Order: sequence, then structure tokens, then C-alpha cells
Amino acid sequence: MTGTPDEASPAEGVETPRASRRRREFLTGLGAATVAGVGGWVLRGEVSDEGSDQATDSPEPTTSGGSSPGAGQPGITHPAVPQRHVQVSVLELTTTGPRAVLDAARTIATATPTTTEDAGDVTVTVGIDPHNARSLWPERAALATELPTFDGDTTDLRTGGHLVVQVCAETAVAVRDVTAQLTALVPGSRLVWESTGYRDAPTPQGTTRTGLGFVDGIIAPRTEEELTAGVWTGADQDTYVVLRRMTILSDFTTAPVVEQERAIGRRRDTGAPLSGGETMSEIDLFAKSPDGQPMIPASAHARRAHPANIGRPLMLRRSYSFDTPDGSGLLFVAFLSDPETFVATQRRLDEQDDLIRHTITDASGCFFVPGSWET
Repeated sequence: MTGTPDEASPAEGVETPRASRRRREFLTGLGAATVAGVGGWVLRGEVSDEGSDQATDSPEPTTSGGSSPGAGQPGITHPAVPQRHVQVSVLELTTTGPRAVLDAARTIATATPTTTEDAGDVTVTVGIDPHNARSLWPERAALATELPTFDGDTTDLRTGGHLVVQVCAETAVAVRDVTAQLTALVPGSRLVWESTGYRDAPTPQGTTRTGLGFVDGIIAPRTEEELTAGVWTGADQDTYVVLRRMTILSDFTTAPVVEQERAIGRRRDTGAPLSGGETMSEIDLFAKSPDGQPMIPASAHARRAHPANIGRPLMLRRSYSFDTPDGSGLLFVAFLSDPETFVATQRRLDEQDDLIRHTITDASGCFFVPGSWET
């Protein structure tokens, strides 16, 4: 996967045998969250000037209606800087079939949950599993597919499900409460897997720091041209989402910073590439040290995950950290126009990557996120 500070991959780690990692037991009592789809609603808490100087121990609950279909999902490119908290929930429905799944997704996406003003900008995104998406939208969801297994996947990998629901907000309480209200709308559904996550305070450039302290979000599609090429699949602004719940193992998190930097290919303090420059500087994959060695090591994540390697456009990553007893957790979330972009990148990382070989993934999925509910 892709999720380091500046590339498209999902974690940050160092070395340990893959086989032993798969047999480890992980404590995954994480919060729920879902990546759903269109017509998802957006709620922004607003505080009047009068009340801004007053303590608000118990903010008043508020509700919000849905955004108009056909404009893409909230929680993808809006807001431009992701909120501080997320909850993702993958659900399996008792009543199956394309129309039943569509009805459940639309019910969740058009609901008006109650939250509080301090929740900030609350977004709900809903996605549908590949099989049902292809049945509902044969042309729009033509590339919908299940993810293959990868080297870092655990033997008991959690996958599948009919719907994914992602709730983002500025407070952990808000994502928890909204998720509970939305999942209650589909009684009898089974939770396949869930995760909560958090992000550090954003920088002026919109980047943040991962749980390891490295800068994340440096390389991302920012222009309309880049979003059209790498995120949206057509005029409806449909997209796909790839989700991976990962653990960056403690053998990496406790390694000396200089080793972590060489594994990732960037400085921990500034986020600048080891080839030189500042945080947002382009990586120079050809830069060499005075003794002729590549300044970005051959197995560095920044080199292995660089999009130039596979000749595909940039995916949009909106990943989150979570706490885990055995290292550092990363909820990898990427929106992209073709799931094969992720698969090709992850295959490269499986071949050789000094970060990814120190990670384990225990939950994974790919869903179609429609920009319109019309079939």
C-alpha cells in the first residue's frame, strides 16, 4: 500500500519476518467508521459571535440534511483539510441483492443525524461493495473489484461486507454518535470490521503528522486536472475507496530516527526528502551522495511508492492514525479512479520496501463510492 508522509502507501515501519507477524494476535477493539457514498450529508457547527467568549460545556444538538446528488461525496475532497477524527464501519446486510443494498446505502446517506456545534464540519461518505455496484451501475462501476491479498495481510484478514460508512468530524464524540445513529437505520446488519482514527493538527500546507511523527500528505492531487485523472471516474464524480487497517510494528517505531528516515526517504523533523530541499520539494530519485550512493535508498518507501514507477495518476489519501499496543496504527484511506492504481503500487511495496515490511494489515476492502444514486 501507499501511505507514508509523501507517497501513496499506508504505513511506516522497518524489518521483521512476515510469517511470524501473521500469527500475532492483535487487539483491535477500535471504534467504527464507514465510507459511504453520495447524497451524504454535511453538517457544519456554527457559533455566534455573542457566544464565542462563553464556556459551552454542553453544546446544543443540531441536525443537517443531505448534499445534492451528482456533486461527489462529502469527505473526499471536502473539506480540503481532513477533519481530526474518523470512524469507518463495514457492514454486512441481512437482506441482500443490489436493490436492497442500494436502499440501505441511500437511507444512511440521506439521513439527518443529530450532533453538537463543537463537532465542526461533519461528513458522511457511503460506499457499496464491488459485486452489487457492478450490478447497479454496469458502466459507472466497471472497475469495481475485490482487493487481492498482499504479503503483509494477516491470515485472518477481515474483508467483505456490503456497505462502508465513513464519518468524519472534529471531535471523537461526534463520529461515534453519528455512526451509531446511522448504523441503527439498518437493523440486523452485522459489523464486519470498524476503526476509529485521529489526525494531528494540520499545517498551513494541509499536511499533518502520523503517529510516528513523520509529515503525511505531501504528495497529493491538488488541481482539478489531477483530481479528474486520479480520483473521479466521470461526470458524476464517482470514485473508489481503498481501506486498510494496519499496524506499524514496534521494531520500527522504536528504531533510531536515522533508520526510520532512511526507510521512509524523508527527514522526520521537516518532512523534506533525503535528496535535499524543504517539506514540499520534489523528490530527486537520481540524487547521489559524494561517494556515489543514492540519497534516497533503493528500498526507501518514498522511492518504491513514487507514482512515476507505475505510470499512473495520484490517488487521494485521507489516512488516520490510531493507538495500538504493538507499535503504531494507521487507517489507510485512499480515493482513486481505478483500484488497480493501488494494487500495482502495493505489489511494488511487497517486492521491496523498508517501511512496509514492518507492517501488518488485519482488515481491508475496496468499495465503489457513487457521486449520484441514479441507476
